[in-house]
Formats: sequence, structure tokens, C-alpha cells
Amino acid sequence: MIRLEPLEVQMPEGFVSTALTLKKLGLVAVAGAVCLAQGASAGGDTTERVRGYFCDAKADQIAFLNAKARGESEIMAANRVNKRLARMSCAPYLPATAVPTGDHTIMDGGLVYKLQSYVFLPEKVERWSGTVLGSLQVVAKEQDI
Repeated sequence: MIRLEPLEVQMPEGFVSTALTLKKLGLVAVAGAVCLAQGASAGGDTTERVRGYFCDAKADQIAFLNAKARGESEIMAANRVNKRLARMSCAPYLPATAVPTGDHTIMDGGLVYKLQSYVFLPEKVERWSGTVLGSLQVVAKEQDI
């Protein structure tokens, strides 16, 4: 049976003379790696500069996109949603700093929507943006395509 003794590292003269064992060095290395990993994941939130029409809720954004799909302008679609809600939900945003929090694909009323949620900084308020990808309406004849 081989028994390993801790290796002692002597500091050169002029430094505080302390003996470090491999076990202590290993613990320090593991702690440093954990700290670096946590720092990397915390800094993983990438911010973007976004602009355009955003709504307070996912349902409001779907109603906004539905009005745009019917041919209304962005201003008219936002006014329609805001009047229906009796409050300001959909509005244009100048370039602002936001953190993307997720993409959602939703099918509603035969239309396919791609929605993105953002958390606006520094307020930390979630807003929704999106686009209409297409229709799942079945055409009656091939000539209608």
C-alpha cells in the first residue's frame, strides 16, 4: 500500500512563509472555477437595441398583429387595441435597450405568429413584439394560390 503525503510548497524568502498543501490548492482552484462559471452565466444576458411597436401583453400583441394582417397600418392597429383595452398597451418605441427573454410561435385564427418577449432596461418591464409568419387557411382550388 502506497501512502501519499501532502506536498508542501515553501514560499521564497520575503513572502509570508506558509505551507500550502495540494488539497488546499485544489479547493482554491475549484472555488475559482465555480466563481468564473457563475460570472459567465450571469453575464450571459445579452442586451439589444430594439425599436418598433411593442405591447404590454402577449394577447395584446396578437390582436395588434391580427389588425395589421387585415391591412391596417401600425398606428391604426395600435389605436384599435388600445381603445379596446381602454388603456395604453401598444406603442412605438424608439431605440431602447432590452434583454430578449424568448421566442414563441403561436397559431391563432388560422394565422401563425412569431412573438418575442423583451425585458426593457432599466425599468425591467416585459414587452412583446412580433410578426405574422403566414396563414394556415386551406385554399379551395389550386387556381386560388
